[in-house]
Amino acid sequence: MSAFSDPEIIRMAQKQYIAVVGDDWYQRRRDDEEGRFFRSVADQGPRKGLGGTTRQGIYCFTAAGKLLAYCNNIDPEKMRNAVKKGLTEWRLLPESERRPGEVAVDNSPGSDARYSRRPPTDGLILNVYARILDHDAKGEVCAGSCKIVGGDRASRDHMWLTRADWKSLVPDRPVSGATIPLPESIADRLVRYHLVDNTRGEPPLWQREDVRSRHLNLMIEHVSDSSVKMQLEGAVLLATDADVTRADRGFDVQLLGCLRFDRRRQAFDRVDIVAYGKHWGDGAFTKGARKGKSPLGIVFELARGDTPADQVPPQGAREIAEYLGRLNR
Repeated sequence: MSAFSDPEIIRMAQKQYIAVVGDDWYQRRRDDEEGRFFRSVADQGPRKGLGGTTRQGIYCFTAAGKLLAYCNNIDPEKMRNAVKKGLTEWRLLPESERRPGEVAVDNSPGSDARYSRRPPTDGLILNVYARILDHDAKGEVCAGSCKIVGGDRASRDHMWLTRADWKSLVPDRPVSGATIPLPESIADRLVRYHLVDNTRGEPPLWQREDVRSRHLNLMIEHVSDSSVKMQLEGAVLLATDADVTRADRGFDVQLLGCLRFDRRRQAFDRVDIVAYGKHWGDGAFTKGARKGKSPLGIVFELARGDTPADQVPPQGAREIAEYLGRLNR
């Protein structure tokens, strides 16, 4: 069990804390009130971020920014102890330090736009889940096992499509049976930023030169007055060396998907894609990969886009201009 599936930790987070989440990569860099407040809290702990390094962790602090407890471990017992310590320290504070409204952070005008990420206007958000897999005694695909805590659970990310992206998926005059290449901007983003093994942490993303082969096509299955149904098919080979047998990291993967466009609403109402293949190798922050080439599955599904969780930016969006192929204005 990981810390964030522990019932007691969940209860304390919901009932006795106000939960706030932020990506340390952004928070430690942004030059605005929010960033300065975060760093003032983090610098009271063991990770002071000297030289701009990570301040990753779980912080329990007051509204005025006083650090009460810190933990950077997914072990339930260690996290539980830290959260309890925060509550104990809180109760020891004088009443004057426990009142709400001790600090106000303005997150509107004046925020550092360089580190603000919002889904593209009128775009699409896809949920992306990756999971290590295996084969049972009958040769059927089953859940995989991993020595790294949490490495056998599904990871989560998002893929963003701009309005121009999703409109490029639907031909002006679709014809049943026709086949078209997956648009370049979408194919590049899907392959380089989302066909990754992020089950044990933040993986290195693929460079353009790592894409050894890529064949992704959309076949138009059915066209009616109300909808256009398309099937995505393809294969991708990714490897960190041109000689794949020498590559430290790679992914040989097949893709199959179903996309449906509502012509009356001018919107996609279904995007389901499955990627399955053999992955190998790890990265600086994803140590503990299984030996040799192992099955990895990745699925993409259309997100509703109306919950806070849906707004979490893709990992690849840290370099937003590269991720979208342009500045996200």
